[in-house]
Amino acid sequence: MKRILDKRKMTEADWQEYRAKQKGVGGSEVSSILDINKYKSKFVLWTEKTGAVEPEPVDNEFVEWGNILEPSIRKKFAEATGFKTTKCNFVLQHDTYTFMIANIDGEFKDPSRKGKGVLEIKTTSEWNKGEWEGDHVPVAYMAQMQHYLAVTGYEYGAFACLVGGNKYRQFFVDRDEEAIELIINAEKEFMEAVEANNYPWSIGGSASEASWLAKQYPNAIEEEMSIPPSIEQLALEYTEIQDGMKELKARAEEIKNQIKFEAKEFGVLRGNQVKIYMPTINKTLFDGKQFAQDHAELYNEYKTKISSYRDFKVKLLEA
Repeated sequence: MKRILDKRKMTEADWQEYRAKQKGVGGSEVSSILDINKYKSKFVLWTEKTGAVEPEPVDNEFVEWGNILEPSIRKKFAEATGFKTTKCNFVLQHDTYTFMIANIDGEFKDPSRKGKGVLEIKTTSEWNKGEWEGDHVPVAYMAQMQHYLAVTGYEYGAFACLVGGNKYRQFFVDRDEEAIELIINAEKEFMEAVEANNYPWSIGGSASEASWLAKQYPNAIEEEMSIPPSIEQLALEYTEIQDGMKELKARAEEIKNQIKFEAKEFGVLRGNQVKIYMPTINKTLFDGKQFAQDHAELYNEYKTKISSYRDFKVKLLEA
């Protein structure tokens, strides 16, 4: 591996600017390329790498507190394991696949093993505690670790994670050559698509892709477009899926009513395989329409900007 950047004199703003401009693939981007990132799809990452859109700046409290707590978690890992642990102050690059970049949180030395290991430090909320229980590590982070092991050439690594601000977890990971080969091939294919400025895969159905489309094409023009047979086939498939969903929803409502009828006033039902909850939920609703009629001036004063969106409907034409 090579050291390509010294981060010791960089501010957080400098680092974020560097991340936005660097053309290689970093560890946090591997999950997008593998289509296992629920926040950013491969397509959206491709638009950023090709310069079609500016990457959205990463600036939130999770990042801020992650940076603040990182030294303390690194220290806790060293105390818990007894391993010599150090911070890594450099951006690293794979010797052969120069598009593979690593910004690791630290390194440690297990005396019983050969060479150093990669230390990744994570912070997460209490809501995500289930993802860090037992021997389980989120798959996106496992891909990130194997990417780092590929870049560094190290044989092992570890995660040190603080859950909910007060629960410490640590997990050890071995180098997986099969996973690394898959990752390298996927990253290589992705970077070839970036260099060619051509997206050879189909756009997916993720929230990040829907958000990208809404930003790119917010307004519809009053003009009709003729579509090729391939698009028409997709539209026909869409109508079939929608009809199927309506049937499934109707059946689900039927089942729900049948169960409620048998349960009468009971709020909890238990069987051998399932437990059914039917509690009474009280909600206080706000009648905005009536409020607007009774207090028009006050309503207009606090009325927020009207939002707009592109609707989507498919109508079957008569033959």
